[in-house]
Amino acid sequence: MPDRVGRVNNPISRVKCIVDSCTYWEQGDHCKAETIEIQPPHALETETTDCGTFSKREEF
Repeated sequence: MPDRVGRVNNPISRVKCIVDSCTYWEQGDHCKAETIEIQPPHALETETTDCGTFSKREEF
């Protein structure tokens, strides 16, 4: 399955990502996605949010 967004050289400086199984994850807990999407629109708690940009790394 192709990635939904491009991967960039410089990480998003204010985003911390600890999901090392994501193709956009970079060592040091950086996100190298071109853009990110957090969902669902009407979440009321942290537990109900989700990173819609996630794409599983091929190594996993």
